[in-house]
Amino acid sequence: MTMLERLREATKQLHDEIEQDNLASKIMSHEISLDEYKLLLLQNYIAYKITEEQISQHLDNWESDKSLRLKIDLDALKVDTSVLADFQNRFKIKNRTEAIGATYVLEGSALGGMQIAKELPNCQNLQETGKPHFFTPKRQSMEGWNIFLKRLRNSEFSEEEKNMAAQKARETFIFFGEVFKLDMSAV
Repeated sequence: MTMLERLREATKQLHDEIEQDNLASKIMSHEISLDEYKLLLLQNYIAYKITEEQISQHLDNWESDKSLRLKIDLDALKVDTSVLADFQNRFKIKNRTEAIGATYVLEGSALGGMQIAKELPNCQNLQETGKPHFFTPKRQSMEGWNIFLKRLRNSEFSEEEKNMAAQKARETFIFFGEVFKLDMSAV
């Protein structure tokens, strides 16, 4: 089994659970309110910012601008992001292999983000929010995922490394799930 197959298998159930309980589903159904959208952006900002910071400590030549794009959207909507500090020490990556597992979750979200972006214009309550920087239908938002896949395919991993990366991918989904429990009082 390849590293990618192990990561997919290890996270499928968690991925499905997080998708069901996420405010993004309200974008897909066009029912999201402005406050819910602000909360969704804030939740994503916290999860991405902390995960990006941890990954960047262990993977050379890895970049992500997801939290930066989220911050631009949040600033435009005048959302206070200070609640980030409450989550700062809840997620840690110890080595390169764990960083690969976390990167799988972070970069793999791009496809879902593109699907969400296509539905944003259909959300009546978001008509006045301006052009989003995070949820974008642009193909370039998939660049990080494509680079990640290429690096995975060009690398060899031991069974121990596959297990370690899969475990960290699960932990990353669980961390995202914890952040997504942040409620409306935060916005």
